[in-house]
Amino acid sequence: MRGFSFLISRYVLAAILPYFFLTWIILSVIFFVQQAGRFSELLFGTSIPGSLVWQLAIALVPNVIAFTCPIAALVGVIIGISRIQGDRELVAMRAAGVGNLQISVFIVLLGIILSLFAFYVNLRGVPFAAQIVRQVAIQAAILKLESPVEPGVFNTEIEGFTVYVKGGDLEAGTWQKIFIHQDDKENSQVRLITAESGRIGYGQENEEADRSEIVLNDATVTTLSEGTQTKVASETVELLRLSVETRRGELIERLAKTRESPEELGLSELAEYAKTQEGLEQTEAWLLWQRRIILSITPLIFVLLGLALVTKFNRGGRGFGALLSVVSLVFYYLMTLLGEQLARTGSISVTTGGLLPIMVSGFVIVWLFSTRRLFISRGLNWLKTFRKLIPDGTRKGRSTKSSLIDLTTGILDFDLITTLLRNYVAVVVFLTIVYLIFTAFELWKFAGTIENGVLLLAAYLFFLIPFIYTQLAPTGLMIATIATYVIKSRQNEIVTWTAAGRSIYRLLAPCFILMAIIGVLNFGFQEVVATGANRMQDSLRDRIRSRNRIVDSGSNLWASNENRIFRFNLPNASDNNNDVDLRELVVYEFGLDDKRLEAVYKAPGAIWRRGGILLSEGAEKLEISKTGQAKKVPLSGFLLREDYNPLRGVVTKPSHLNVFETRQKIANSISATEQRLYEVSLQKKYSIPFLPFVITLFTAPFALTLGRKGNVVTIAYAVALWLAFMGTVSVFEQFGTGGMLSPVLAIWSPLLVFATIGMILVSRVRT
Repeated sequence: MRGFSFLISRYVLAAILPYFFLTWIILSVIFFVQQAGRFSELLFGTSIPGSLVWQLAIALVPNVIAFTCPIAALVGVIIGISRIQGDRELVAMRAAGVGNLQISVFIVLLGIILSLFAFYVNLRGVPFAAQIVRQVAIQAAILKLESPVEPGVFNTEIEGFTVYVKGGDLEAGTWQKIFIHQDDKENSQVRLITAESGRIGYGQENEEADRSEIVLNDATVTTLSEGTQTKVASETVELLRLSVETRRGELIERLAKTRESPEELGLSELAEYAKTQEGLEQTEAWLLWQRRIILSITPLIFVLLGLALVTKFNRGGRGFGALLSVVSLVFYYLMTLLGEQLARTGSISVTTGGLLPIMVSGFVIVWLFSTRRLFISRGLNWLKTFRKLIPDGTRKGRSTKSSLIDLTTGILDFDLITTLLRNYVAVVVFLTIVYLIFTAFELWKFAGTIENGVLLLAAYLFFLIPFIYTQLAPTGLMIATIATYVIKSRQNEIVTWTAAGRSIYRLLAPCFILMAIIGVLNFGFQEVVATGANRMQDSLRDRIRSRNRIVDSGSNLWASNENRIFRFNLPNASDNNNDVDLRELVVYEFGLDDKRLEAVYKAPGAIWRRGGILLSEGAEKLEISKTGQAKKVPLSGFLLREDYNPLRGVVTKPSHLNVFETRQKIANSISATEQRLYEVSLQKKYSIPFLPFVITLFTAPFALTLGRKGNVVTIAYAVALWLAFMGTVSVFEQFGTGGMLSPVLAIWSPLLVFATIGMILVSRVRT
């Protein structure tokens, strides 16, 4: 071919862009949901205005797209060109005299544009987003202090006080049946206050912003004085006002500061900040500065790397491209983490550590472009020779493939099932690897600075895999179903099968049966494996983020039943006695009117048994008469009769509980918000067995209609369908958590709607 024509360059670019945008959208949405989950505890139980929720959502976008942009560029280039190479179009181009320069010019230009975009996002968007996240977090904390205490929840936000109410009107801000625990350590006293009604007020009689008061009506105050002899004093007050410190002024002062951490600084400001630091803080600041620069260059590096890899191999096709993408991503980010870790330990300079992945990638790119094409098939000839030396026992008997075909109803079913499973596994594995890379990249700044940080991070990533699978399974099923039926339709396999007398319904049947089986397996996986793994990965993540300090999350826990209040700690790894369920247990027992304190049980340890709580040695009971006289009674080995297990009252994430435990949590909770959260989670767990079938019901017939459309239109429709389903499910779930819909409607309505759409599509498919 004479001259230089942009027609070929535009054609190659058009082959890349659909896969680039598909990967970018899917990865961005997945990681956006993952990042939003980090702030669920911040927003839980607080009446956050919609404006703050939108601010937080927008603030999460820059970090996500800055990370997913280079990955999408690499995947788009490798898969797009691999498809062209697999169809022998690249061979035809070269035979016509088209060189690598003409093929690559628009692709390189795309990498430059994406790098400029990534540079702007890292320069402006990421620091600005970090500021917004901090401001939203502080404003949410202020609103949580100012919001009325929710019934059924032990509120410890007010310093020095634990407040618990059994009922009330959230809109009016009034409480009913109140219990307040005030620990006065200076005077070695504990005040227990019960009242029929009350409220909290701000800034009316006191001009200080961080001073408020709790107003109680018909209150009973019981004071326990610890010393050589426990003394009890009780009094009844018609109107009691308690001045409390809310730390509101401190939070407002923090909110007024515009910059608190290096993540919120621009490049020039971050460089100035690094110059003022010393030791590890300075190293971390310079690494952060370099990371932003390198992430900005990464799209161009990945585009060149993808070009070099695909054009130098004789293999083609989407599967080979996906495999190359995964290997390249793992290799590049391992080099990135290795360079940062060597810089932290002082083995190499910070500059060298930051540039290590760029230098290694540049060497690979230059080497690939300067060498002849690599023929993988020649390198695999030794495998074929080795295989011939092995006696083929299948010639005498029946092959495994034949057995599997007989296990189904024929070669058609076997082909559909194996193709669908292969695509499903490939999608889930690819997304899981990218998810793990993103998580490791996020936590490395913590794990890389502590002893055994690599082992902790590896353990965390291992226990994170079940959670990742449960999150990615719907996406994997949709993509696998669409890919399976679209590809077979374009290869005219569907036409061939229908011409042979096979009905479309018969072609869809094995897919539906397989999805029903996957649904049952996913439900069992969620119940048996995922719940325990989620507890472990949350614990390991806390240790990593706290830099290997064991976080004692089981301290000062509270629970209640009809007339008893339980305060206790949970055992930790350092406890010598592994048979203890509860540590430092204190039980406050009130009369039937919930006002007069009748007894206090104390024990250094306790074990929950069906029908009671077995107190350890050293336990005692403080009996309080109606006249206020106190008497201590030793209770070593005493069984406190109790039908309620205090451990059920400990707040646990829904992902830590199976169906039975979730139902118990709902039954023992009197908090409306907490009940809604767990009821939505329960219905979501119930829907797991049906989710794969519903997804296939509307995805499979939809995919058959896409077989006659072009690549761009097909991918656009597939992304639109995926976003519509995932978005609808997420929005309805939020409606259920917020109380705008019942949990049953919130979870099952989207599934019923899309199942109906699926049945309509199935009925309209040409048979």
